[in-house]
Amino acid sequence: MNEGQALEMIKAALVEVAGDRSDDFADIRPAMTIEELNLDSVTTMEMVGLLEEQLDTVFPDEELPHVNTMADIVSLILHGKVRT
Repeated sequence: MNEGQALEMIKAALVEVAGDRSDDFADIRPAMTIEELNLDSVTTMEMVGLLEEQLDTVFPDEELPHVNTMADIVSLILHGKVRT
């Protein structure tokens, strides 16, 4: 999987957990923040949970507080940690 595929996976997960906002997720870029996307903590955690389920993995709890951007989530998907 590459960065583009991971972004598409994130976009699909967001549409699944917040389908009424699918237009908001059409142009997701790595630098976009959770705040820019107006994601509340519940929606964010539902999206993360769905990604974990689809990938058959669990992201390390100590990494989740460091997630601020879509690139951070991509890093979790590709590497299991947020790059610092």
